[in-house]
Amino acid sequence: MVLRFTTVDILGNDREYAWWFSTMEYALDVLSSLCASGKYISKAELIDQGHHTTLPVEAFDGSSLSMPIQELENQWLELLYVPGDSTWPLASW
Repeated sequence: MVLRFTTVDILGNDREYAWWFSTMEYALDVLSSLCASGKYISKAELIDQGHHTTLPVEAFDGSSLSMPIQELENQWLELLYVPGDSTWPLASW
């Protein structure tokens, strides 16, 4: 996956970058780290298998995003693998 983004330098010039990452979480953390170091990100997008996803640059405030994403993934996995207690008969559909 490729993270493509534009920063604005101290002279007001746009600087465009494209970096390859193996995971979305790592790419988002790097972008957030750049914001934490004082870089102004004007545009950002993820490109994966030909699909372009525009990222909301205002969401990057320097905080790590990989931990909340991992916690959310763990919650989803827990919900998917825990059998429900539903007594709803499937055969009556």
